[in-house]
Amino acid sequence: MFGYVNIDKAELKFREYYKYKGYYCGLCMNLKKNYSQLSRLTLNYDMTFLILILSSLYEVEDKAVKKRCIVHPIKKQIIIENEITDYASAMNIILAYYNCKDNWIDERDFKSLLFSKSINGDYKKTVKLYNTNVPEKEKFIKSSLDNIVKLEKANTRDIDAISNEFGNLMGELMVYRKDHWEKILRKVGFFLGKYIYILDAYLDIEKDKKNNSYNPFIYLDNKISIDDYANEILMLNLSFLNEELDKLPLIKDKGIIDNIIYSGIMNKLKKTKDEE
Repeated sequence: MFGYVNIDKAELKFREYYKYKGYYCGLCMNLKKNYSQLSRLTLNYDMTFLILILSSLYEVEDKAVKKRCIVHPIKKQIIIENEITDYASAMNIILAYYNCKDNWIDERDFKSLLFSKSINGDYKKTVKLYNTNVPEKEKFIKSSLDNIVKLEKANTRDIDAISNEFGNLMGELMVYRKDHWEKILRKVGFFLGKYIYILDAYLDIEKDKKNNSYNPFIYLDNKISIDDYANEILMLNLSFLNEELDKLPLIKDKGIIDNIIYSGIMNKLKKTKDEE
């Protein structure tokens, strides 16, 4: 369900692309530094977007260096980290851990079970590093994912209700500080989360039919066009997301953020439709 919040590389300026890549590589390096080499496999673009939004909003100081890594052993890469990177890597670990556990429960995916056990130590370490607010967020994340599982097992036909749960989860992740921006950040995460869940379900319709897996679109009335309905609710949530983002004083890296919202997260949908 993760990995949809990405850039549209072709539409970015070179400077913006390397800045984005720097945040992404910074998150990767941070996972290795604070947790383990294995934890880098949990890396996803969604947490890079989280870093972009919060770094821009709170105007935190970036620390940029050039380093080689296992993926780029020859040419040094720009690595950008700040205080938000630490937070994002902790959230990345928690999400990956519970996502693997859910995959085991839902699909009896043995690889997910093994991986959840492999990063169990990293998962426990997040609490030690962030013992002030991580337990609260961990509880919220687990509760939201449990609610999603319950609704899926009940074969709910209410797309709004089940996507709301993932929206609430993403809303919680967006809240870095308890301040006057909290309400707006929760809404940003909420509409982004709903968009991600709905898009993921829409793109998995045929696969879920074949595997006899839950998908809310399968239960739609035959008279309703799935394509039209999905496009309508996706665009609606995207417009709400844009509306909330406009309320934040985002100046730093605004071009990258706009690229992701207006172009990047639509790429997966466009590519799938082009392939049909």
